[in-house]
Amino acid sequence: MGTPPAYGRARLARLALAAASLCCPSASPVARAADLSMTIAVTPARGERSIADTPGRIEVVTGGELGSLPGASLDEKLSAASPGLSSSRNNGIYSFASVLTMRGLPGGEQGRTLILLDGAPINTGATGAVNWNRLSYAQVDRIEVFKGPASSLYGAGAAGGVVNVITRTPSGPSVSASYGTYRTFDYRGEAGIKAGKLSLSISGGYLTSSGYISAPKALRDPYTAKKYVRERTAAMDSTIDLGDAGKLRLQYSHNDGLRGEGSRILTADGVSRTFRTHSGRAAWSGERNGIAWQAAANYQREDYFRLNEYFRGASYYRADTHGIRADAGAQTSLSLRGPAGFDPTFGLDYRRGMVDAADLQTRPSLSYARDQGRMDIFAPYAQVVKEVSGVRLQAGLRYDNAYFHNGYYSNTSPGWGPANGPLDTHRWENFSPKISAGWDYAEGFSQYVSYGRSFRAPPLEDMCLSLMRGSGSAARFTMANPRLRPEKVGTAETGFRMNPAKGVYLDPGAYVSLGEDFIYEINTGDTILINGTSTPVYKKWNVSRVKIYGAEVPLRSVFGPVTVSASYGWSESRILRFTYNTALQRKILTYAPRHLLSLGMEYRSGTSTAGAEWRYKSRQYADDANTAGLGAYGTLSLSASRRLTKTISARIRADNVLDERYTESLTDMAPGRTVTATLEAEF
Repeated sequence: MGTPPAYGRARLARLALAAASLCCPSASPVARAADLSMTIAVTPARGERSIADTPGRIEVVTGGELGSLPGASLDEKLSAASPGLSSSRNNGIYSFASVLTMRGLPGGEQGRTLILLDGAPINTGATGAVNWNRLSYAQVDRIEVFKGPASSLYGAGAAGGVVNVITRTPSGPSVSASYGTYRTFDYRGEAGIKAGKLSLSISGGYLTSSGYISAPKALRDPYTAKKYVRERTAAMDSTIDLGDAGKLRLQYSHNDGLRGEGSRILTADGVSRTFRTHSGRAAWSGERNGIAWQAAANYQREDYFRLNEYFRGASYYRADTHGIRADAGAQTSLSLRGPAGFDPTFGLDYRRGMVDAADLQTRPSLSYARDQGRMDIFAPYAQVVKEVSGVRLQAGLRYDNAYFHNGYYSNTSPGWGPANGPLDTHRWENFSPKISAGWDYAEGFSQYVSYGRSFRAPPLEDMCLSLMRGSGSAARFTMANPRLRPEKVGTAETGFRMNPAKGVYLDPGAYVSLGEDFIYEINTGDTILINGTSTPVYKKWNVSRVKIYGAEVPLRSVFGPVTVSASYGWSESRILRFTYNTALQRKILTYAPRHLLSLGMEYRSGTSTAGAEWRYKSRQYADDANTAGLGAYGTLSLSASRRLTKTISARIRADNVLDERYTESLTDMAPGRTVTATLEAEF
């Protein structure tokens, strides 16, 4: 497919003028009227510390801000709330997969940004991905975005940083109902009770939409259909107050989501994917006599089903996929409030990831494939925090021992992938250090510097799963690489917190990262004959060395009821050395836009709020050779909300107001303009 047209200067100017015209009472959902420098965060140190005392980039987005942020999903809203975050969601709520990355890391996979739900990792060991569709922003208390390498505390998958989604416990019953473009209905409800030292809450939701046709006209055929969604969620959250012995929290959630992929031949649902996720967590935490402790265990199981049907020539093909992606872990830590501000933390982490997937082709002939693998990671870590002569120091070190085992690959079709049978076991060891320092020049003016190294074990499916991906001109065969090695990324950064005038907050920063054995998907140049068609072969490989550097500049200004905000993220991501394929040296990494820009305003008056935000994402490359690209685009979003009574409030949000049909992939267009109206009641 050819390269989409670049974003025209005239259109860019038109959007900029449209955004500028909103300088009347309207709003930026990303802006915050209060100085967050004294806000308490738990992610940077795995314990409570104020942002002002944290020598690093930490941003907090409150749950109350999420409703008016652009986008219908949590990952889209987060990318609008923080500079340098990029969400690759091809089809809005109809996307079966989404990726949230930061700081110039390639957006083809989630695995380099660690996502926590109440402190528990939810990236799968199978792919590193996160099912963002099961995370509702309605249950969020706040989100902490900790940028920069965090492997010294959190281990694998935290090269870009950590996003910690912290949920709230409802104080009373509430219900909400939304209706929007493409006959989209979203119903949610929750209720909570408290009896003595026990609190219990339950919540649930249902989302359905008839969807839209995402395929460009040139790629449509008689079997093209709408992408659609049907999703159900349920959750339980209980807390027991143990007095001096701390608190015990028990959580469980279930998500059942079906998403159509835009093609239907014989079956009622057509080509579709179903994700059924069970997730549970038990956590015990407390503080007494200057000693704070945390102990938690978590489990997550994703049952994945895919029904695929297509014509190749005159033959009808159908293949059914069932995969189990299961993850479990346990974490414990102990923090001490030592003498003279010397605060050490010690902890142990254990994670297990597992994948067991099978493909059964039923027509026109029978064939069968199966892929299995497990990864165990055990890691002790330590961190110290100390202030010396006005300099806030934070240093940490973590040792990861990763073990890949029970790997297996089998396919009854001739010529598919590596030799059938068990895969070799592997064991890797790694030390991840980090040191940071921060100091104040004057009141309202501080700086931090840091250096850290991150570690990432290969995702299981990259090592043991070979399969066809895509269709038509975008079809490719992805071959497993059981010889992948872990990647390591070292990052140096510096940043400032400035409050140059009353109500004005400026927090610029810059970073540079060098990656070794960087895991990256490449076109091998080979082809494989599948069902009579020559198909290109892709494979994950360890790139010898990559370099990523950039800067972020967030600004917000508060003028009475009006808040103006702007944020700009710039990054450069290139392959420096690749001994396997020297032709890719100096190439830009895929799905890594160079420029991310947002401009917004917010106006609050009594019980009413109005807002506007304009966002811009620059051109991206969609292939390793930098020959296929996705054009730059900009979107304008508007929102307004009002509390109608003491218990009832209403909100309306319009995303992509100018109806830009941009692309985040080579085969799909975004939904275009969408309008959503929401009515909420709290009792």
